[in-house]
Amino acid sequence: MRGTVTAVGPADTILGLRLVGIDGTVVTTLREAEGALDHALSRPGVQLVLLSEAWSHALHDVLQEAAEHEEGPLIIEIPDPGGEGAHVPLLERVEALLGMQLSATGR
Repeated sequence: MRGTVTAVGPADTILGLRLVGIDGTVVTTLREAEGALDHALSRPGVQLVLLSEAWSHALHDVLQEAAEHEEGPLIIEIPDPGGEGAHVPLLERVEALLGMQLSATGR
């Protein structure tokens, strides 16, 4: 089954993702972020939710609860423009996630 990708975050993040064909919901308050995440998690066909870094920190408890269920879409935190994670190269993020070094270059 082929699923869809959706995103939850601030306007500039969602605008950028829309430019590459990813649908998303702009949120400015915690209440909006909670509602948008709940909606994304319950939408049929959604396989991947991209959640902005700032909102993933604010929604930590909701994310912990969602992680306890074996069903539902995968939620991935993406860096906000100018956020603390925006300057971490993708390779470093993947290596940290996997817990291993993928490149043979000496950094």
